[in-house]
Amino acid sequence: MKKTCIFLFILSFIQVHAQNTVYSCNTSKTSKHKLKSNKLPVNFIQETEKYDVVYYDLDLTANNMNTNLSGTVKMTGIAKVDLDTVVYELFPSYTINSILFNQDTAKYSWRKTGIHCKVNVKKGEKFTITTNYLGKAPDQSSNPFGGSGYAQKKSQAWNKNVSWTLSEPFSAYEWFPCKQSLTDKIDSVSFRITVPDSCMAGSNGILQSITKLPNNQKCFYWKHVHPIDYYLISFCVADYTDYSLYAHPKNADSILIQNYVYPNALSKFKNQIDNTADFMDYFSEIFTLYPFHQEKYGHCMAPINGGMEHQTMTTLGYFDNELVAHELAHQWWGNHVTCGSWSDIWLNEGFATYSEFLMLEKLYPGSEKLKLNNIHSSVLSISKGSTWVKDSLNEKSIFSRKLVYDKGAAIIHTLRYIINNDNQFFKALQNFQIEFSNSTATASDFKKSVEQTTGIDLTNFFDQWYYGEGYPIYAAKINQKSDSTNELIVSQKTSAPLITPVFTNPMDVRIRRRNNSDTIIRVTIKSNTEKIEFPSTLGFIEVAEIDPNNFIVNQIEQFTNHIDTLPENIVIYPNPTQDYVTIELKNPANSIVKMIDINGKIIVQKSFYTEIQLDLKNQSNGNYLLMIESNGTTLKHKITKN
Repeated sequence: MKKTCIFLFILSFIQVHAQNTVYSCNTSKTSKHKLKSNKLPVNFIQETEKYDVVYYDLDLTANNMNTNLSGTVKMTGIAKVDLDTVVYELFPSYTINSILFNQDTAKYSWRKTGIHCKVNVKKGEKFTITTNYLGKAPDQSSNPFGGSGYAQKKSQAWNKNVSWTLSEPFSAYEWFPCKQSLTDKIDSVSFRITVPDSCMAGSNGILQSITKLPNNQKCFYWKHVHPIDYYLISFCVADYTDYSLYAHPKNADSILIQNYVYPNALSKFKNQIDNTADFMDYFSEIFTLYPFHQEKYGHCMAPINGGMEHQTMTTLGYFDNELVAHELAHQWWGNHVTCGSWSDIWLNEGFATYSEFLMLEKLYPGSEKLKLNNIHSSVLSISKGSTWVKDSLNEKSIFSRKLVYDKGAAIIHTLRYIINNDNQFFKALQNFQIEFSNSTATASDFKKSVEQTTGIDLTNFFDQWYYGEGYPIYAAKINQKSDSTNELIVSQKTSAPLITPVFTNPMDVRIRRRNNSDTIIRVTIKSNTEKIEFPSTLGFIEVAEIDPNNFIVNQIEQFTNHIDTLPENIVIYPNPTQDYVTIELKNPANSIVKMIDINGKIIVQKSFYTEIQLDLKNQSNGNYLLMIESNGTTLKHKITKN
């Protein structure tokens, strides 16, 4: 897997994928897929890596009735090598009025390979390129492979016209001239948005001012002074009302939560909006303080079927606890620390999805169980596939609901179980956020960080659960090995045996005990079959449940329990069997035996006095129950046909 790292680094610039995120009626996050791609060839992508962007200053005019844009964007960069050309992107539906290099008119060429601006910059020097442009953003008719970077639509539910941006993964160039690279975070952004005075415009950071302008317009000036990835810069324009509140995390000043909401929608969503403060307080406790606490968090409504985690101001279609928690969690998992490659989108989406579970576990205890069951059911519906995105050019794989979001969340829950100490688990998450603060990271970085915190070698866990495929299928049974010893046997096969033949994470088995309460044993798994001996004095009778607390995505094949609880005067053998099972009575008596299948159907019923042999050759493999009526008593005993 390490040999793919350099290749994947290049591929991270040329992904073909999208995230126009949607939620179904049960708020499970999925993806509405549109094929998107970075249009730059690899050699020109490499040209963009010769400089770092440190600052954008956007000054644009927009409205809520169409996708027309006009204005200027200043891009300030630092040369990593001597430069005679700076390559960046803008969709060709626009008209460029002028380009300035520093303060002078620049020579440039503009083609499918991007804008090539002629410069003279020495390594380490700063430069500014100012692009003045106007035009209409592309849509599906003009850009079939994208067209969602800047969109306009009327919300039918609320009768409001809205324009909004959604740049992930490579649609930022559909609305502003930019460099699209995950690993080049911009230090800060200033954004002036001139809109009709009937509208408001929301964006990243702190609202500095609102200025009235001629011709019934006004300018909203936002400023964000934290590192930000290109796809997280955004704005929304609509007839909004500003509904603000504050969160109060421990050991920190109050945090502004500023919401641009349709006026006629506020009463419906006010309670869910207010809950954002509770989510903020809790996530600040378990992940580290909200990374942009000196600015704000907030929401802008737009007619989309879900949400997009734009830094400090999420764009969403409605307010729901799980949706709000998911997008808020992205401010840590995706924004504060961003995946360094689209192959590792798990660091964004898996953790945001698991944060929904954490929110429910903390604030709505009991409801998280249904959430986890739904996540596991989703994962179990697909027997193969990796959470790590092998084909980083395949947008359906990158935003796979089942593998990236759900399995991604499920394996974090398994990791929590493996660490087996919540203080250590959350400390590991905090340390990762601190170590990679305001930067990008890969799953390999996360693995190393957690290993340093916990001292646990996670190589097998990542190889099997993250890079591997499928899930385990468990069976467990108890045998009486001797008069003094019982044996617990745990066996495993997997849904993708050619890729991942065994999952070596530990797992719990709940065992019933004679005349005592159940006990849970944590079984160490090293192979497909594990055997553990116990003294018979412990009174273990049968396996009651595998993975009783649902820490592991798995299927249960069978419980087979062979503790012989028979009285001394009855012998049943062999068990398990392939063909026949024999019953012997040491105290002969008129008796009846019934054999019952797992559906409760009596498939054999016979009378006998001393001994009887039952033919199982024509029966299916599996568990059966023998009921023996003798001397006025009824005995029940499980048998298994292999």
